Amino acid sequence: MRNILLLLICSTSIFISCNSSKPDPRSIMVETMKAHGTDLAANGQLHFTFRGIDYSVKRQNGNFNFERYLMIGEDAVLDRLNNSGFYRYKNDINIALPDSLSQRYKASLNSVIYFAQLPYSLDGDAINLKYIGEDRIKGKSYHEIEVTFNEIGGGEDHEDVFVYWINQEDHFIDYLAYSYCEEECGYRFRESVNRRNNNGVIVQDYNNYKTAKLDSELFNIDDLFNENKLELLSKIELERVSFKVNK
Repeated sequence: MRNILLLLICSTSIFISCNSSKPDPRSIMVETMKAHGTDLAANGQLHFTFRGIDYSVKRQNGNFNFERYLMIGEDAVLDRLNNSGFYRYKNDINIALPDSLSQRYKASLNSVIYFAQLPYSLDGDAINLKYIGEDRIKGKSYHEIEVTFNEIGGGEDHEDVFVYWINQEDHFIDYLAYSYCEEECGYRFRESVNRRNNNGVIVQDYNNYKTAKLDSELFNIDDLFNENKLELLSKIELERVSFKVNK
């Protein structure tokens, strides 16, 4: 009898262990990318205006071309980032830039495109996904996933850490947080708002929050949001958005 009881206890323990394993974060991210329409974005053209500056994103079979158009004084400036590198044109003339400026302009252009097209590229080889657990924000259930980057292929900001809260029902990214270290270090928390479907691609704006408290764990910042302890820093709003699939 004792041996039978031990066998039942061990079998139960094994069953609980097998069924308490965490979900696969890559499978969840695949569903999230599908929900946001990144398969269409991979071969299409996106245009939008952000803070008065026009942006253009074109992708086709692994090739990409990012552009932004702005006026600096009386000069028409075009910044272009593609598979070949970064270029700046002033009044249609390609101008040489010191490496420090080139990297700064490249990073700022890439950052706007990155956030505008999330979760595009979050299935890349340099992406590391970790399932933190299930969470609840404002009464809804979420998968909480941490995203880090390899040094090789992860870009110049590869040390940044992101956390995404993915709605368990529709697989949309409702919230995200990230750490950064530029002139100073800190955390940001973003709440998605004004979500809309533009020809199959999901576009959303964000309320951008900051916190005076640098919690030791980035993924706990949603608790401060639930408690209304975050300060609204800015609004991330994309205007005049249009997307079309390449023919």
